[in-house]
Amino acid sequence: EAPINEADSSATTIGAGSVFGGSQVRIIKSGFYIDRREIFKEVPRMFLIINQGRVSNKCVVVRPNEGKKIFTKEHVWDKLLHGEGCRLAPCNDINQAMVTWKKEFDLADRPDSERYQRFCCGRHNVSCIFGGDVIPILNKILASTNLNEVGLVNHDNLSMPDVVRVEPPGKTPEDDAANKVTESGADGEDDDEDDSSESPAVGHKVARQMLGSSVFRGVITECKNESFVATFTDGSVVEMSIDEANKARRLFDTEWSKLVVDADVPKAVASSIQVHNAVNSEAQKATRRPILSAEEEKTTEEYEKIFEEEYDGDVPNVLVGLEFPKKKLRMYSESAYIPFWQFVLRRLAERLLEGGTQSPRELLNLEKAESVKLQQG
Repeated sequence: EAPINEADSSATTIGAGSVFGGSQVRIIKSGFYIDRREIFKEVPRMFLIINQGRVSNKCVVVRPNEGKKIFTKEHVWDKLLHGEGCRLAPCNDINQAMVTWKKEFDLADRPDSERYQRFCCGRHNVSCIFGGDVIPILNKILASTNLNEVGLVNHDNLSMPDVVRVEPPGKTPEDDAANKVTESGADGEDDDEDDSSESPAVGHKVARQMLGSSVFRGVITECKNESFVATFTDGSVVEMSIDEANKARRLFDTEWSKLVVDADVPKAVASSIQVHNAVNSEAQKATRRPILSAEEEKTTEEYEKIFEEEYDGDVPNVLVGLEFPKKKLRMYSESAYIPFWQFVLRRLAERLLEGGTQSPRELLNLEKAESVKLQQG
């Protein structure tokens, strides 16, 4: 090995002595590296390796399709630069590196579930969001995440979802500007916002925390003596003391600030306690169209598809829903793994079947029978 150039901060030793045996000095230089193995038919794999210097035992490894990852220097040396299957070579021609990098970056313009060549997946993470009227069945959804019930004791018993806000693709800065103009018209409503320093009264907005970190919002609907009755968006009615009502009002103000400042939600929307259905009225009036045939429903083990319908309505401008952790679980056998969101959906469908909930096909047949009955007079 060449001696270390003390003036070159991109070249540092990564251990000696007992770590690698003897007093051998090993050097990782920052720069572009290329994997020219013939198994990559479309384009050689490109890497950008950044050595973080003597003060750290880490390297930053960047790929056109995977983005940035952190590995130990030992891993980079043993697995990437001098591995049995992978031996990256330095790419000192910057122009060649940039051209090859762009080619692979363009090839990776696909979902991460698809491959553009061996060992290389797309760069777009695809998530499944549970949206619509999830509040009435929120408890059932969370119960369906309990892995202990299905014997998966090696996993966390409960994997809580994140509440996310989804906007349609292709949103432009002009759209943001239009939204701000629309919001400015609602700014006058700020004067009507509750002042949490006042005594609680009918019409004041409140919030309460339940199910761990979940927060439900509501409004005070009745005052009697020293207590207050509030109705929340999950349908519950709670009687509170004056201290509890004041605490609930402060929680509402805190959550409102999070939505407006952190999530950039319009003020009028953040103040609203109305629950809006993501499915438009025209779609609700449309004929139900189950995705499975009657025979397929009898034999399928994918129970969630029994409750699935085709939908051709408009895409909501903004959708707030639940996103579960990205991991896979074994469902039926050791060789069959499904995404966690699908696992939750299947468990939820099983619970609905056990509870006797009617499927879209059963509801469709009921609607047809009622229609025939009306026609016959």
